[in-house]
Amino acid sequence: MTNAPIFHTLPSNADKLELLRQHFPGAIDTDAHGRIRINANALQLAIDPSVAAEEDGYELRWVGKREAYHSAFVPPQKILQPLMADSQDWDSTNNLLIKGDNLDALRLLRQNYFGQVKLIYIDPPYNTQSDAFIYRDDFSARQTEVLQQLGYNADTVDYVKNIYGARTHSGWLSFMYPRLLLAKDLLREDGVIFISIDDNEQAQLKLLCDEVFGEENHVATFPWKKRTAKSDVPFGVSQDFEWIVCYAKKDFFAGQSHERKYYATPDYPNDRWRLSDLTVAKTAEERKNSAFTMVNPKNKQSFLFNPKRVWAVTTETFEEYYNKGKIVFPGDYDFLKIKIPAYRVFESEDKEKSLKKHGTEETLIALSTQLPKEVGMSENGNKDFENLFNSKYFSFPKPVQLLQHLLAASSKENDIVLDFFAGSGTTAQAVMQLNAEDGGQRRFILVQIPQPIDAKKQKEAHSFVTETLGKADATIFEITAERIRRAGAKITSQHPQVDTGFRVFDVVDDPDHLILHKPLHTATQADFADLQQAITTPQPAQIPRVLYNLLMAEGLPLTEKIRQISPNALYSAGNTLFVLQSVDVLELRQAWEDAREAAQAAGQPLAHISIYAPWVQDDNFLLAAHSLLESLGLGEDRLRLRG
Repeated sequence: MTNAPIFHTLPSNADKLELLRQHFPGAIDTDAHGRIRINANALQLAIDPSVAAEEDGYELRWVGKREAYHSAFVPPQKILQPLMADSQDWDSTNNLLIKGDNLDALRLLRQNYFGQVKLIYIDPPYNTQSDAFIYRDDFSARQTEVLQQLGYNADTVDYVKNIYGARTHSGWLSFMYPRLLLAKDLLREDGVIFISIDDNEQAQLKLLCDEVFGEENHVATFPWKKRTAKSDVPFGVSQDFEWIVCYAKKDFFAGQSHERKYYATPDYPNDRWRLSDLTVAKTAEERKNSAFTMVNPKNKQSFLFNPKRVWAVTTETFEEYYNKGKIVFPGDYDFLKIKIPAYRVFESEDKEKSLKKHGTEETLIALSTQLPKEVGMSENGNKDFENLFNSKYFSFPKPVQLLQHLLAASSKENDIVLDFFAGSGTTAQAVMQLNAEDGGQRRFILVQIPQPIDAKKQKEAHSFVTETLGKADATIFEITAERIRRAGAKITSQHPQVDTGFRVFDVVDDPDHLILHKPLHTATQADFADLQQAITTPQPAQIPRVLYNLLMAEGLPLTEKIRQISPNALYSAGNTLFVLQSVDVLELRQAWEDAREAAQAAGQPLAHISIYAPWVQDDNFLLAAHSLLESLGLGEDRLRLRG
């Protein structure tokens, strides 16, 4: 027996290697003998893409790669405009729908959702003859200048400009690369991304994801059967499958246990309980004994049955279940906001069922590369959509059950789910439906570009948006939003506790930012005077825009509730007091106290004062704010000037 040291220390370079793996996974290779190799090109690209490193080796290369990398991390050139009139349940929802180019949206989301997203699902363009790069098909003079700064010669600049909008592998890779880099930054350490793709770009996507997420973080590639075999196909082989490529961060594990929310109440002191659905997906014709008006014995309040989803109990079993305490009526508990009777499940019952089925107290949903038949095919995705619209305005959306299957095995009840190629909005419907079924409170963030609908090629969809919905511009985004509304209304009718709302934000140009970038040699004294006037004059109509962009600047969620303390001047959200205009020192101190109490009630201390500098230029007020923080024992770093 040999003596082992009491303390085991890692080799001196192990921590450095781990840092490289964490921040630059694409720069780490392993050769056939298991030796670690550093990919100099990948590392140079990540640190400074303007310097071209040359080294022979195995890697994914294409013309325009450095520009694509650079485009991911340029400072955001856009801002978010809240669209409250287009939103659903603005004041209470925790879901987001963003209108705009997803590259701009991801740059913005990176400000305040860095490392917070549990699951990403995207269904990007497949780069086939039916796809077009609507996101970016031209280059501005500034982008041409960036290419030159990155070291591209004139001929290469022209080539890179031409591949955007073209159906080439290089163009598609340059399109996807920055979006995946930003997606990686948004994922939690236990996060996972699923990407749907077909044979056209599957090989390129796999290599690209190996570089972005790290080859060792490839979880699996799932074959998804999209249709039954066709006879009239090239080469006599029907391509009936697409692929779902899956990568994860280091702490991800599929089939995680799902936590349930239990209540402790005086009437059941020895056993906590949760609520479950008291209806079943059966019609009145199928289960006549369950199609009855349920009456609360306490107050005689009546509840009609749903003809398409009747009660889970019958007229014969209702009294038995009620006497056992298994039925909860609206009003039985003040903290429950239910509108129809619900079923009570005791914690002891959950554990008993779990032990019988799995031999453990955790209920695991296993994820296999062989997807079950229940996830459906393209025709099921079409039916999901048509059931809401009674027409086909969108071609081949993914089935809701497919997304639910991935969500159920890879997310928990409070996780954030992101889809930045939202399409028809299937992901949002899947999140809401799964929450209805398992009692979760998952939140979705969807991004969809306002892709124009061709009035001639897509006449029915164009007419629906402009005439039925009454929108001035016919775009896919309007169909996305309408699907979420309709799916949400359907789910709410059966599960009123589910959050089916969403806040809508538009990715727009910042008018002040554009003015500031006007070439100096073309600017006049009048331009400078107008700029000064526009920036420094408080404008009440801009306050919502200013506040929600300040939320991003302070790293707060876009669904954070904003409290008005003093109209047009003082607001609070999360751990921050926002100042839009100068106020009296005593009013500022009182505002701090009000904001502090609100923050403590939400379980967090008030930490910062965020001042919108363009509208607050009173030096005496700034000194007063600084003195206030000093009197509270807080440092200068707690006072932030924004704008």
